[in-house]
Amino acid sequence: MRVEFAPALMTREIAAYYLSMSVREIDLMKNRGEITAYGEGKRIRFKKTELDQWVERLLERH
Repeated sequence: MRVEFAPALMTREIAAYYLSMSVREIDLMKNRGEITAYGEGKRIRFKKTELDQWVERLLERH
């Protein structure tokens, strides 16, 4: 998969690619409340801004 630019809303697969992790890890983060999913069922999306904030919080801890 190749992403030319990061869209404002991302599927699970693109969010995983964007954060360099697996789709399963994205699902676990969603279930733990670390990131918010928008939509229902298979049509959920993640906001790029919230994923970027998660990365910033991770960097602040280290």
